[in-house]
Amino acid sequence: MKKYRFFLLLFVLGFIYMGCEENDIDVYDETPRLNLYYGNLSVYFRDSDYVKGNVEKEWALRVNLQGYHLTEDKNFCMTVRPNDSYSLKANVSFADSYVFPKDSIYQIFTMNVSRPENLTTTKAYRADVCFDLDNPLHQFDPGREDKEVLPLEVYYVIRRNNWNEYQWGEYSDAKYFFMMDHFKATIDDISEGRETRKEIYDAYEEYKKNNPPLLDDKGNEIIFKKVE
Repeated sequence: MKKYRFFLLLFVLGFIYMGCEENDIDVYDETPRLNLYYGNLSVYFRDSDYVKGNVEKEWALRVNLQGYHLTEDKNFCMTVRPNDSYSLKANVSFADSYVFPKDSIYQIFTMNVSRPENLTTTKAYRADVCFDLDNPLHQFDPGREDKEVLPLEVYYVIRRNNWNEYQWGEYSDAKYFFMMDHFKATIDDISEGRETRKEIYDAYEEYKKNNPPLLDDKGNEIIFKKVE
């Protein structure tokens, strides 16, 4: 009786194993699919980007092939899926199409991410990057649902931890923007000392002759220390 139960158990387990293998084979018998490699992505624009005039960044992403190797090159297309829950929407652009080479298991492609219009604090500019399945140039069927969308967050932050309040006074974004515009450099490359304090003070006084005062984060006019 014990032997009978043992062989019955082996039969059941073998049947389950064969069923699993058949399901696995079915997946690979389907048409070629693509899946996004990353689960989410954050892109940062900083003070160095502002000084260099970088209003856009080229960002590389990866897609993986699901199924057998291709027998010929195929095209795939990317887009941004609308999401009304995002109050701040990132601006992302793609090429008309990308090539996935035959005999490859993954492909790297690039997209362009625009710098946000305003500085970000806690809220990022967002976009959902996904495959453009409705594009006639896209030659792949839908892949895994959990790999078809890449949430993107874009930040624009210029404030630095090494701000010298003794040298420049209280920090504000408007003050730092003015300094970067004048010196054409970030805080790392602006020398400290009496001469630079006088230079930026005089530059701001000259600026106010033809422009309204700049306001800090509290709505008050920015102040540079006067050097006699």
